Amino acid sequence: MPARSRLFRVNLGAELRTLRERTKMSTRTVAARLGTSPAWVSRTETGARYPTPEEVGALCHLYGATSEMCDLLTAKAESNDGSVINLPSHDQFADQLANVMLLETEAWRVTEYELALVPGLLQTADYARQIFATVQRPQAEIERMVSTRLGRQPLLSRPKGPELRFLLDEFVLRRLIGGPAVMREQLRKIASEADRPSVHVRVIPAAAGAHAGLDGTFAVYEFAAVETYVYLEYRKGGIFLADPEDTRRYVDVRDALWESALDEQASVELVGSLAEGLADD
Repeated sequence: MPARSRLFRVNLGAELRTLRERTKMSTRTVAARLGTSPAWVSRTETGARYPTPEEVGALCHLYGATSEMCDLLTAKAESNDGSVINLPSHDQFADQLANVMLLETEAWRVTEYELALVPGLLQTADYARQIFATVQRPQAEIERMVSTRLGRQPLLSRPKGPELRFLLDEFVLRRLIGGPAVMREQLRKIASEADRPSVHVRVIPAAAGAHAGLDGTFAVYEFAAVETYVYLEYRKGGIFLADPEDTRRYVDVRDALWESALDEQASVELVGSLAEGLADD
């Protein structure tokens, strides 16, 4: 079975379907209201056809969506090339990285909380290479993994891309990965990327002591209409949480950490000062 057929869609069509189902409307009712066919509605929701921004606006109006939600979905229709987002169904570990990348592409906001390492979207090649080399691997495999990781980073500058929020424990910045030169370059990259309007970095200072994020790292992916997803990564793989009761706990922790962390200006200043304080061996 092809990998993509094992995964279910959470793309724009799925979000439109969610809005329709909340109104208790059938595809036949929607078609009659818009002067189209039930097949048109169904194909739009399954991703067989990609709607125009005008069509999305009409559907949002029909479903009584908020103006904010309508703006988010219309922007997605304007910027998306029609590709779909997939998540694991039966095999939750299959195509793990591909699923993370697709989540990043389709979400309107992504928050990554890191307790130990710089998030992959912000890593330099040398920093990533050091991380992958901690496990015995052929050099060619390490280089392939580095290339794949860097291949995710155009998301940082994508027009109408998601809001990207990074919560970093201060010890992430102080852990000397690869030596002073590698770490200095890495810290400067974090500060540089934080200048982008869609990128927000906050640091939880060491002085904060015990906090709600000490249980481990996680990422939160938020969508306009469908439920929030949380990704938990561990040594042998990772899992996606979709149940609202489970994800709400992580969203609450995310919100608490975001409020208690240094503000963005102070965070970037700390990153910069740590970079300048690293002297070559």
